[in-house]
Amino acid sequence: MDEGELESTVRQYITDAIQYIDDDISPIRAESTRYYKGDPFGNEVDGRSQVVSRDVRDSVQAVLPSMMRVFFGSEKTVEFVPRNANDVAMAEQATDYINYILQQDNDAVGIFYSVFKDALMNKGGFLKWWWDDSLEVHTHNFEGLDEGALALILQEDGVEAISVEAIPAPGVSEEQLMQMEAQGMPAPQVYNVEIKRSKKRDRVKIETMPPEEFFVDAAATSLDDAMVVGHRTMATVSSLVALGYDRDMLEDHLTDEVAFTNTDEYWARYSDRSDIGPLSAYERRRVLYVEAWCYIDYDGDGIAELRRVCTVGDNYKVVNNEPASSIPFAMFACDPEPHVFFGSDLADLTKDIQRIKSAVLRGMLDSLSFALYPRTSVVEGMVDIDDVLNPEVGSIIRMRQPGMVQQLDVPFLGKDAFPMVSYLDDMKESRTGQTAASQGLDPDVLQSTTRAAVTATIRGAEQHLEMMARLFAETGFKRMFKGILKLVIEHQDRERIIRLRDEWVPIDPRVWDSTMDCSVNVGLGSGMTDERLAVLNQVMMRQQEAMEKLGPNNPLVGLGNIRHTLAKMLEISGYKDSNQFFKPIPIDYEPPPPEPPKPSPEELLAQAQMADIQARTAIDQQKLQLDAMKSEALDERESARIAGDIAIREFQAEAKVAGQQADFENDVDLEVLKARLREAYDK
Repeated sequence: MDEGELESTVRQYITDAIQYIDDDISPIRAESTRYYKGDPFGNEVDGRSQVVSRDVRDSVQAVLPSMMRVFFGSEKTVEFVPRNANDVAMAEQATDYINYILQQDNDAVGIFYSVFKDALMNKGGFLKWWWDDSLEVHTHNFEGLDEGALALILQEDGVEAISVEAIPAPGVSEEQLMQMEAQGMPAPQVYNVEIKRSKKRDRVKIETMPPEEFFVDAAATSLDDAMVVGHRTMATVSSLVALGYDRDMLEDHLTDEVAFTNTDEYWARYSDRSDIGPLSAYERRRVLYVEAWCYIDYDGDGIAELRRVCTVGDNYKVVNNEPASSIPFAMFACDPEPHVFFGSDLADLTKDIQRIKSAVLRGMLDSLSFALYPRTSVVEGMVDIDDVLNPEVGSIIRMRQPGMVQQLDVPFLGKDAFPMVSYLDDMKESRTGQTAASQGLDPDVLQSTTRAAVTATIRGAEQHLEMMARLFAETGFKRMFKGILKLVIEHQDRERIIRLRDEWVPIDPRVWDSTMDCSVNVGLGSGMTDERLAVLNQVMMRQQEAMEKLGPNNPLVGLGNIRHTLAKMLEISGYKDSNQFFKPIPIDYEPPPPEPPKPSPEELLAQAQMADIQARTAIDQQKLQLDAMKSEALDERESARIAGDIAIREFQAEAKVAGQQADFENDVDLEVLKARLREAYDK
């Protein structure tokens, strides 16, 4: 596909989608905005009541606080789920980092307040995220810098000197300056510098947008099956140059429009304006900039691929064309309808009630006005009209004859309309689920009522809120979390140090798993909070019981489990940082073996006495063993002597028998005698 064919296809995509939004969706949203603001219906009569009920606004404002509390309370609404045991730490760090990006790098509360309100009254709130690598330029002024400090500043990346002014260094007298000049030495100087520092933001940027700036094709039923999804805006030339576009090219597509004033939504939102207001020439330097994610068979293989195409100007000139892996949008809808992209909202459920209730209230007020200030009939020419028209209390009316002035008394019938007002309120409560009793505002319901009945009433209303919150989390937050995770893995190319729980933690998402799934935690109402706390209290009791019976090193419960239970109780109660109350320990923490208790002085004395007795006993035992050994040695020597004597006698006897009569001491064979002695000793 060549550039001309691409531009023609993209132009057709964008034109059809914008026409669908402007012609079919925008008028409905504009009407909802007018109802929310309480604008007149256009059927008002001069001199009669023109009151407008604010049922749409009341319904939206009743839901908003609960939504903000659910998603920005203590608990983590969305958490990444590890795929195996080795990914637990990675999933926890990814959850903390994405929440940090939302709440620290971006204005999460302001963004999602607008998103939720659009979802409740404008058929959907839209969110967009992208990696912001645009240039951020700041100007700084420094005074009194020496040459070393100036050189260090100018060596920084992205720093450019705008002006440098050298002045004589303070504290140097004129005589010293003259001496330095005479010696050929340069005079000391300091510098006043103005610099410009340019730096890429390199952060995830999240923003909401006015509903009329978002467009999608008419056949889409979701973001996943849409052929084209995009964002149009009247961008300033400066912001587009910061994105890297050529300034001269942008000059050819300038427009005086600063907003989409041709849509009904713009004028419904700014109904008090007659025009867009005085703007400077710089503010009017705008360009229609469109980012479209569309499926196009760009390579001609018969399969349409997702591409990000950027255009400028009313003719949608393509200035950027690149493949894309996902659509960086999330839609928050409070009442989605199957098989259509735009569902219903609270405004759709209450607009007819607001119109009917306004008519009833107007009739009641008109009836009250007629009863309090009845009309007067006069006979023309018989009374002074100025006296009749004078509203002063006690003023006289001059008439030529009695009875020329009569009041047309009308009874007050407004009390007969009160049941209708109550019926309309009941109808609104049944549609939205927001009742006065659930908000603690109906004394007739809450007085003399059991706790179970009150809890059931509140729980019934919380079911509607919980369903909305779960839809927001499943269809909006999960998609956003996955998209931001993928974004930081792809674009963050270096480690970043952030502060989490009062500790500086290095974050390097390049090693994370981009396919991690998300789990949603949605809980509403004090009743549900009380129940969860009660369950955790029961768990804590069982854990303590197991620790007492089985010891600290039992296989069932450890100190890490107890600490985790306490942390969850604090989170549910509204305290985000449990480390302020309990030291962080791993869930598989095992305590060291306990040290033996220190003995008392009496025990030490007893131990010393016992040691002395044991030492004396050992000495006595050693003495007994030595005595026994000595006795055994003496016995052995005596036995050897006796055996030797016996051997000598036997030898002498044998010699005599052999007839050898010789002197034993002189003629005996010593070697034979020794052998006989050894033989006798062995026996």
